[in-house]
Amino acid sequence: MLLSPMTDTLDGRILDMAAPPKPKARIRAAKTRSTPTSTLTAESRRVLQVLRRRGWSVQLASAPQKLLPAGVGKRYRSIPADVEAFLSALERCVSPKETVWFLTADDYARKRGVGFRWNDFELMMLEGAEGDPALQAEYRSRWDGHFPVMFAVHSDYDYLAVRLSDGAIVHGYGPAWEEPERVASSFAALLRALADDKRRERYPWSLFVGKKCA
Repeated sequence: MLLSPMTDTLDGRILDMAAPPKPKARIRAAKTRSTPTSTLTAESRRVLQVLRRRGWSVQLASAPQKLLPAGVGKRYRSIPADVEAFLSALERCVSPKETVWFLTADDYARKRGVGFRWNDFELMMLEGAEGDPALQAEYRSRWDGHFPVMFAVHSDYDYLAVRLSDGAIVHGYGPAWEEPERVASSFAALLRALADDKRRERYPWSLFVGKKCA
């Protein structure tokens, strides 16, 4: 939000009560400092506008923020730049019924407490494979190559993730979370699909932005 100098009136005159001009060096720094909105592509801004129109709660971060804590960042070193820029700009992006959401910095940092953690589906898989170290290692390896970006928990615990080997988007659901299917060629293609009203009620998009989520 742009802030204008404070003004007041006295005898019909307008008195400028703005603070003294900033030094040139500070002005240059302010101009070059990035903001969450400046990192978003036109495609990103469009899908957020569409989601707001559909009743989603969308809140941008008030300042640039680091998306991943150190441990998660060490595991996922090759996230596509557009994915990181989009998710790090979000403070909140949740469906009207709060059953679908884009993961944000808060989600990736959550280790316990109320709500889903970013890796809860992986943890469920590991719990189901308790006593089988080889299978647990296989599951971890699968998730090493898939970075979750969106959850839907109103049906079969669905997720959308970036397949890091090629940047494609895959869709998985429980209890067979380890067998996701490719649904979009890239993150940009995913955003276009979510914003497209004609595709909204087609599977699997209906699970994430369909009327069932409204």
